[in-house]
Amino acid sequence: MTILVLSTVIHYYTSSHLTAVTALKALDNEFEAVSASLKVPWWKTFFRVTVPVCLPAVLDIARYFFINAMVTLSAVIFLYSPDTKLASVAIVNLDESGEIGPAAAMATLIVATSTVVCLVYALVTRLLLLRTQAWRTPPAP
Repeated sequence: MTILVLSTVIHYYTSSHLTAVTALKALDNEFEAVSASLKVPWWKTFFRVTVPVCLPAVLDIARYFFINAMVTLSAVIFLYSPDTKLASVAIVNLDESGEIGPAAAMATLIVATSTVVCLVYALVTRLLLLRTQAWRTPPAP
C-alpha cells in the first residue's frame, strides 16, 4: 500500500507543486526578514504566518490528491497485489469478467464517495477559512 500511495503522490506531484509554489510566491519576502530581526523562531513564523496564508492552497492540494487517487489506474494497475483491494482496479476486473452491473455500481460508489468528500471538504474549508482568513475580508463600510 505504501508503494501505491507513493506512486500516486509522485504521479500527481507536478500540479500540487505548482499550486504550492504559487501560494508561497504570494507571500511577501519581508516576513522572514522581520521575524529574524525580531528574533522570532522560524517555526513560529511558519505556523502563524505561512500556514494561514497558504491554507487555501494546502486544502486544495489535499482534495486534488484524494480525488485523483480515487480514480487513478495508470500506475496502480501494475502495482497492486492480490491482498490490496482498490476500487478503480475492481471496476476494471469486474468489467473484464462481464459483470457490468457490479462494475457500474462500484463506479457509482466511487463517484458518491468523491462527492461526499468534496462536500465535506467545502464545509471544512469554509469553516477553516472563516476562522483563519478574516484578515482577507474587507471591513464593512
